[in-house]
Amino acid sequence: MKYDQTGKVVENFYVVGNASFPVYLLDGPKPALFDAGLTAMGRMYEADLRKILGNRLPTYLFLTHSHFDHIGATAYLKALYPSMKIAGSRRTQEILHRDNAIQLIRSLNWKATDSLKGSEKMLTLKDLFEPFTLDLELNGGETIELGPDHHVHVMNTPGHTWDFMSYWVSEKKLLIASEAVGCEDGTGYIFSEFLVDYDAFVSSLAALSQLDVDILCQGHGLVFTGPNACAHMDRSLEQAPRFLSMVEKFLEEEGGNVERTISRVKAVEWDPKPWPKQTESAYLLNTEIRVNTILKRRAQE
Repeated sequence: MKYDQTGKVVENFYVVGNASFPVYLLDGPKPALFDAGLTAMGRMYEADLRKILGNRLPTYLFLTHSHFDHIGATAYLKALYPSMKIAGSRRTQEILHRDNAIQLIRSLNWKATDSLKGSEKMLTLKDLFEPFTLDLELNGGETIELGPDHHVHVMNTPGHTWDFMSYWVSEKKLLIASEAVGCEDGTGYIFSEFLVDYDAFVSSLAALSQLDVDILCQGHGLVFTGPNACAHMDRSLEQAPRFLSMVEKFLEEEGGNVERTISRVKAVEWDPKPWPKQTESAYLLNTEIRVNTILKRRAQE
């Protein structure tokens, strides 16, 4: 099954707020959140969490990586739940100490909010993104107990970013891997999300694909359950070299011109896709990075 809505996915596991910019909730003796979506959606996350948890408090917020649409509401949620421990990569904390990174996160959050429509936009906050401090710095390899039947195994899975962490809850066969497993859109196309290193991305994806996954959370839009979970990772492993070959071909035909190559990639990946989809500014930023990552890789061969 492919689950594309908010609400209960399986017993004690939920998508809250907005399926395109989700926060995931694993309920239990120590409720845990995974990722923090957009800054503007803080109230939506709060409303869904209160419906599910009532007066109970989440114990942890696990962050996969430091991109604007995954950490946006962290400060808002921490203010709601001061005892909640924010956990993420040590590299994430380093990024949040950079003024230029904070300004970029704020700008991209604002642009993403402008793209929302209808009632969702009416409920959004106008606050700017605020930086925060991790309560628990992760290196990968840690196991964090949420109760006798829930343990979060932390996996260092670079490729999309260098600070990327995936979270494996073996008892539920639940994997929160976000962009580390690529992102399928509404048409079935999978975006290969290597921003810092193609080979690291494929290596991380190959390692994740060895897990016996029954619930797979990608970064946006969809949660895969049953056979679709492992099938998505297999398809993503097939898509990555196809995308690499396409970009290398465009670079060759365009004489190494990055701008023209980006335009051709956009014409294949972004232009024909229906809304909702990634905002154009965020897509172009990511694609410029992907193309330059491939260009750098070619130069090192």
